[in-house]
Amino acid sequence: MQNRKRLTNLLIAGTLTVLLLTVYLAFRGGDTAVAASTTVEQTAVTDTSAALQSQIEALQAQNTELRSAVQTLQAREAEYQQQIESANQTINELSAQSSSLAAGEGGFGLFGAPPPHAHGSGGHDH
Repeated sequence: MQNRKRLTNLLIAGTLTVLLLTVYLAFRGGDTAVAASTTVEQTAVTDTSAALQSQIEALQAQNTELRSAVQTLQAREAEYQQQIESANQTINELSAQSSSLAAGEGGFGLFGAPPPHAHGSGGHDH
Protein backbone atom coordinates (compact mmCIF):
# COMPACT_ATOMS: atom_id res chain seq x y z
CA MET A 1 0.00 0.00 0.00
CA GLN A 2 2.85 2.25 0.64
CA ASN A 3 3.88 1.93 -3.00
CA ARG A 4 0.42 2.71 -4.11
CA LYS A 5 0.24 5.84 -1.97
CA ARG A 6 3.64 6.87 -3.23
CA LEU A 7 2.55 6.35 -6.86
CA THR A 8 -0.61 8.40 -6.29
CA ASN A 9 1.40 11.24 -4.76
CA LEU A 10 3.79 11.19 -7.70
CA LEU A 11 0.91 11.31 -10.18
CA ILE A 12 -0.70 14.21 -8.29
CA ALA A 13 2.60 16.09 -8.12
CA GLY A 14 3.26 15.48 -11.83
CA THR A 15 -0.22 16.62 -12.77
CA LEU A 16 0.12 19.77 -10.68
CA THR A 17 3.51 20.46 -12.22
CA VAL A 18 2.12 20.07 -15.74
CA LEU A 19 -0.83 22.32 -14.83
CA LEU A 20 1.42 25.03 -13.37
CA LEU A 21 3.79 24.79 -16.34
CA THR A 22 0.85 25.06 -18.75
CA VAL A 23 -0.55 28.12 -16.95
CA TYR A 24 2.89 29.73 -16.83
CA LEU A 25 3.51 29.12 -20.54
CA ALA A 26 0.00 30.24 -21.46
CA PHE A 27 0.42 33.63 -19.75
CA ARG A 28 4.00 34.03 -20.90
CA GLY A 29 2.97 33.02 -24.42
CA GLY A 30 0.19 35.63 -24.25
CA ASP A 31 2.84 38.35 -23.99
CA THR A 32 4.57 36.84 -26.99
CA ALA A 33 1.28 36.75 -28.86
CA VAL A 34 0.65 40.40 -27.97
CA ALA A 35 4.14 41.34 -29.12
CA ALA A 36 3.66 39.40 -32.35
CA SER A 37 0.30 41.07 -32.83
CA THR A 38 1.86 44.49 -32.28
CA THR A 39 4.56 43.68 -34.82
CA VAL A 40 1.93 42.57 -37.33
CA GLU A 41 -0.06 45.76 -36.74
CA GLN A 42 3.06 47.89 -37.17
CA THR A 43 3.85 46.07 -40.40
CA ALA A 44 0.26 46.59 -41.58
CA VAL A 45 0.48 50.30 -40.72
CA THR A 46 3.77 50.54 -42.62
CA ASP A 47 2.25 48.74 -45.61
CA THR A 48 -0.84 50.97 -45.49
CA SER A 49 1.36 54.05 -45.22
CA ALA A 50 3.39 52.95 -48.24
CA ALA A 51 0.21 52.26 -50.20
CA LEU A 52 -1.20 55.67 -49.28
CA GLN A 53 2.07 57.34 -50.25
CA SER A 54 1.98 55.68 -53.68
CA GLN A 55 -1.65 56.75 -54.11
CA ILE A 56 -0.74 60.31 -53.15
CA GLU A 57 2.09 60.33 -55.69
CA ALA A 58 -0.22 58.94 -58.38
CA LEU A 59 -2.83 61.61 -57.62
CA GLN A 60 -0.18 64.34 -57.69
CA ALA A 61 1.01 63.13 -61.10
CA GLN A 62 -2.58 63.08 -62.36
CA ASN A 63 -3.11 66.58 -60.94
CA THR A 64 -0.05 67.82 -62.84
CA GLU A 65 -1.36 66.29 -66.07
CA LEU A 66 -4.79 67.86 -65.55
CA ARG A 67 -3.28 71.29 -64.86
CA SER A 68 -1.28 71.01 -68.07
CA ALA A 69 -4.42 70.04 -70.00
CA VAL A 70 -6.32 73.01 -68.52
CA GLN A 71 -3.53 75.38 -69.55
CA THR A 72 -3.55 73.96 -73.07
CA LEU A 73 -7.33 74.33 -73.28
CA GLN A 74 -7.15 77.91 -72.00
CA ALA A 75 -4.52 78.78 -74.61
CA ARG A 76 -6.70 77.25 -77.34
CA GLU A 77 -9.72 79.14 -76.04
CA ALA A 78 -7.81 82.43 -76.29
CA GLU A 79 -6.73 81.55 -79.84
CA TYR A 80 -10.28 80.62 -80.84
CA GLN A 81 -11.58 83.85 -79.29
CA GLN A 82 -9.12 85.85 -81.42
CA GLN A 83 -10.23 83.94 -84.52
CA ILE A 84 -13.89 84.62 -83.72
CA GLU A 85 -13.20 88.31 -83.23
CA SER A 86 -11.29 88.42 -86.52
CA ALA A 87 -14.14 86.63 -88.31
CA ASN A 88 -16.69 89.02 -86.80
CA GLN A 89 -14.62 91.98 -87.92
CA THR A 90 -14.41 90.54 -91.45
CA ILE A 91 -18.19 90.01 -91.47
CA ASN A 92 -18.76 93.58 -90.34
CA GLU A 93 -16.42 94.91 -93.04
CA LEU A 94 -18.11 92.82 -95.74
CA SER A 95 -21.52 93.93 -94.52
CA ALA A 96 -20.41 97.55 -94.66
CA GLN A 97 -19.01 97.04 -98.16
CA SER A 98 -22.20 95.42 -99.40
CA SER A 99 -24.25 98.28 -97.97
CA SER A 100 -22.06 100.82 -99.74
CA LEU A 101 -22.25 98.80 -102.97
CA ALA A 102 -26.01 98.66 -102.73
CA ALA A 103 -26.18 102.39 -102.29
CA GLY A 104 -23.59 103.06 -105.02
CA GLU A 105 -25.25 101.09 -107.86
CA GLY A 106 -27.92 103.57 -108.67
CA GLY A 107 -30.08 102.50 -105.83
CA PHE A 108 -30.83 99.12 -107.42
CA GLY A 109 -29.56 97.12 -104.47
CA LEU A 110 -27.35 94.08 -104.47
CA PHE A 111 -29.11 92.21 -107.26
CA GLY A 112 -29.39 95.05 -109.75
CA ALA A 113 -33.17 95.05 -109.81
CA PRO A 114 -34.91 98.39 -109.50
CA PRO A 115 -36.98 98.79 -106.37
CA PRO A 116 -40.71 98.47 -106.91
CA HIS A 117 -42.26 101.85 -107.60
CA ALA A 118 -45.17 103.08 -105.65
CA HIS A 119 -48.00 104.91 -107.29
CA GLY A 120 -49.63 107.79 -105.67
CA SER A 121 -53.37 107.91 -105.52
CA GLY A 122 -54.13 106.01 -108.64
CA GLY A 123 -52.15 103.04 -109.66
CA HIS A 124 -52.70 100.33 -112.08
CA ASP A 125 -53.60 96.82 -111.11
CA HIS A 126 -51.45 93.98 -112.15
